[in-house]
Amino acid sequence: MNQLPKKAKYYICFVIISALILCFFLFKNYTIPSLKLLFMFIFLSFLVETMAVPLPNGGAVSVGYAVDLATMIILGPLGSAVCASVGIMFRIASVSSEDKRHILNTPLYKTLFNGAQCFLSIGLASVIYYNFSNAQIADPYFYLNTIPLLIALLAHLVINTSIMTKLFSILDNQSFKEMFISNMKWALPNLFIISTLGIFISILYLHYGSLIMLLFFGPLMLARHSFKMYLETKNLYMETVYAFTKAVEAKDPYTNGHSKRVANLAVRLGEYMKLPAKKVATIKTAALLHDIGKIGIQDSILNKGDTLNEYELSKIKDHPAIGVNILNEVDFLKDVRVLIYSHHERYDGKGYPDSLRGDSVPFEAYILAIADAYDAMTSDRSYRKAIDVEKALFIISKESGHQFHPEVASFFLQMIEMEEEDNSGAIAI
Repeated sequence: MNQLPKKAKYYICFVIISALILCFFLFKNYTIPSLKLLFMFIFLSFLVETMAVPLPNGGAVSVGYAVDLATMIILGPLGSAVCASVGIMFRIASVSSEDKRHILNTPLYKTLFNGAQCFLSIGLASVIYYNFSNAQIADPYFYLNTIPLLIALLAHLVINTSIMTKLFSILDNQSFKEMFISNMKWALPNLFIISTLGIFISILYLHYGSLIMLLFFGPLMLARHSFKMYLETKNLYMETVYAFTKAVEAKDPYTNGHSKRVANLAVRLGEYMKLPAKKVATIKTAALLHDIGKIGIQDSILNKGDTLNEYELSKIKDHPAIGVNILNEVDFLKDVRVLIYSHHERYDGKGYPDSLRGDSVPFEAYILAIADAYDAMTSDRSYRKAIDVEKALFIISKESGHQFHPEVASFFLQMIEMEEEDNSGAIAI
């Protein structure tokens, strides 16, 4: 914890102390109907949190809230808060296929903070549910209290998202408001999908007993296994495709690292233009793979140290179509293929392969195109040396409305100018 900023340390302590205060309040005002049920749901909470499927972006898909909601309905505020916090603190999280995180190798402050934020979010949501309705613990017809249940769901989401967003906004020095809105957009639809599972689990237990409820976890685990296999297959394919990209760069040493630099530029521009995160992710993948079609171009053409003749130029212009053919059978890369195919089109219609112009070209392809062009101009190539940044920016400004989309070019120039100023300021200090 010593490496954390002082503000983050104070915040973590505040969350943990708040959870302890709520714990005292819940123990004073609520009881747990059955210790046997409590231990059963603690085990289920631990199980679903341990079996969360890790995502490539560092997050994870879990149905933990489904169990939390069921415990809120079946065990009340105290039982649900205890189950959620204990389950998250004792889980065994998969960081990678080899690396596992658990309570014995995780810093104590992280374990306590995770438990505290779960205790606060489900505990406060439960108090809201039982104090703003006539609901009784383990009521078989709880689902008739629709509005209080909906309010409790939203309260849990807002509290949980606020606690986690505040921490990351402190650690990353970013705007809490922007991060909160972004996280809510992602979390809101997922909450209602997972809460449906929680309601279904509660109905099964309250109407048919523990055995029938536990049998439901069989299909749930099968669905989890299928999703995990899908992600592993997807990741395996992407790793293979990235290997192709490295093969292209091995064929042309002058483009070594080009795809990663283009991806970095394109992502920065997409974020600067405040595009949705999903579109930025698509642009990033397209940028990493945009030159994959060059694997089908002869080395003698790709590495020619002189001006290409008409025949050679026509072969180079085939690389977007070759790239699309390589990726053609992968359905989840459909949007990526469109950008790869169009990244050499021009705003004035003088590009290739289809000489499209204006809004006929996907807007995201223009972002990829300008990032590609800028890195190409400022990097050494087999047929010329790199030009300096000022000259590259002058060319982009001059070609705005011709080669480049004017809006994209304007944002790009603003972004680079702002980054140059920031870098100059950093050096001066």
